[in-house]
This record gives sequence, structure tokens and C-alpha cells, in this order.
Amino acid sequence: MCLKCEGWTDEEILQKSRDDIEQHGWGYVHIEGGGTAGFTYTVGLTRFHGHPELVVTGLGAYQATTLLDDLADEVRCGFRLAAGDRLSEQCCEVHRLQLVRVDDPRQLAQAQAIYASPAGLVPALQVVYTDDRGHWPWDRGWAGGPGSQPLFGRPRPR
Repeated sequence: MCLKCEGWTDEEILQKSRDDIEQHGWGYVHIEGGGTAGFTYTVGLTRFHGHPELVVTGLGAYQATTLLDDLADEVRCGFRLAAGDRLSEQCCEVHRLQLVRVDDPRQLAQAQAIYASPAGLVPALQVVYTDDRGHWPWDRGWAGGPGSQPLFGRPRPR
């Protein structure tokens, strides 16, 4: 649902995020791509769990929030994710996941509006997923096509 499209003000949208965080421990923001791949990110992992926010690109809102919710639940239980981590298929059905540090977390505007401080920006990790053949977006043979899963950072060399 596009709150901006439904006439919500920026302050009403921020308040909804704050309410979601207070009620559930985190909330989500989904940004439509408008001709490019959109992205979805968490807001609240920083405050309640001392963890970077999580972002995923190229998925619809439902699919993205389902994936992020599974990972955020793990964070709530004490699991800590870091750039370079690769996760097994236990957290998703077909794809492998890898975490990449987001170079410019200002793209997560709601998280920054709520939690950024003079000491710095709220950090974030991008959850990058493989295609159905196991290729990463930076691999030759990636089936998703250019721009289907935009990267907000660079993967750690292996």
C-alpha cells in the first residue's frame, strides 16, 4: 500500500513507522521503483536490537517483508548478521542469501529520520539473493537481468 499515494503526510507516515516499531519491534518501508526495481527495508532493528537495518531490492512488498521478517525475528532472538555472511536455505526456499554493507544508508530515509544522530547515520545491510540457478547478481550468468536487483554496496571479496 502506498501511503503517500493515499494522501498521508510525511509526519503521518513517520508516526505509523514509530507505532509499528513500538508494537512489533520493527516496521517496514517499501519504496516502489517507478520503472526500476523497488526496495524494502526495516526500521527499528537499530533501536530495539542494536543491529543494522536490513534492506532487500527487486522483490514485491509481500515477498520482501516475509524475507525480512524471518531475518528480523532471528535478530530479535540474538542472532547477529554481518556483511559477508552467507545464509543457508533454512531461511528461504530456493535462494541463498548474502549480506552486503550498504554504502549510503541515507536511502533508508525513514530509519534515518527516526534514528540518525549527530554521531552518524543508521547502518544497514542489504540482503542479496541468488537467482534460481544459484548465481549472484554480480556473477556472469545472473538470470535476473541488469537492474533487477540493484546493489547498494559491494560484496566482500572471497
